[in-house]
Amino acid sequence: MEPQVVVSQLVLPLALAMMMLVMGMSVRPLHFRRLLQQPGMIVLGLVLQWLVLPLLALLLVMLLPLPQTVVIGLVILAACPGGATSNIISHLSGGDAALSVTLTTVVSLLSPLTLPLAVNLMLSALGLGPLEIQLSFATALVPLLLVTVVPLLLGMALRHFLPGWSQRYTGLLNRISFAVFVVLIVALAWVNSEQLPQLGSLVTLACLGLCVLVMMAAALISRLFSNDVVTIKTLMIEAGIQNAGTAMLVAVTLLQRPDLALVALFYGILMNLPALLMIVRQQFGHSVYTKARA
Repeated sequence: MEPQVVVSQLVLPLALAMMMLVMGMSVRPLHFRRLLQQPGMIVLGLVLQWLVLPLLALLLVMLLPLPQTVVIGLVILAACPGGATSNIISHLSGGDAALSVTLTTVVSLLSPLTLPLAVNLMLSALGLGPLEIQLSFATALVPLLLVTVVPLLLGMALRHFLPGWSQRYTGLLNRISFAVFVVLIVALAWVNSEQLPQLGSLVTLACLGLCVLVMMAAALISRLFSNDVVTIKTLMIEAGIQNAGTAMLVAVTLLQRPDLALVALFYGILMNLPALLMIVRQQFGHSVYTKARA
């Protein structure tokens, strides 16, 4: 089995599931009940992912002289929902885990309807022909359950039945999760190092530019509706961190176009750069600030 397949289809899902379990140890049912009592932030998060992100993707591909393959790849990526990676990043960077998981669940369950619609609307706006995409609910639901929901519930159960153990080791496990996350990024870049140079610097600008642009827009828009830094941070991550795995699945399996998957692969690696900055600031900046206060 090739290293790319081992990392992307075996190591990555297992590592994400482990990190979701650790994240569940910090989440209580109260967090979800409180969120559902004020659903405005859920609606805002959906607007950012379903409207703002595609519009900014269209703007970017119109401004940059990108090859048509890259344009279509970015369009597919912009239509894909966030995944477990955004939940992990939100948790490690001090975001609202309940809001992050709720948004991921909603957009993932509705993706068989929204993804084909969004892709073809964007392609139509660019004057390109439609694509035949049929994403099944099983394709969207199974990864969501196995990688996100089940490990999260197990972590919440650990916190409930073993509260002392959970409180004692949550901090250590969070630090281990951060280390695993960094190792995963390095591993993904290493096993795909031969493919990445094919994309060139302009695609780097497009992928990293879209991620940063969407995060900045999400921050500005979110501040109009909330002053809560934790909520704003979560919405930034949910808007900018896309499910590159779903985009690659659509390109390779459904469309039989491996060339389109390279854009999703590149974005999936580059989007972790601004995410890492947010995580490092939370993990190390907070501890430095605490020591200074002491």
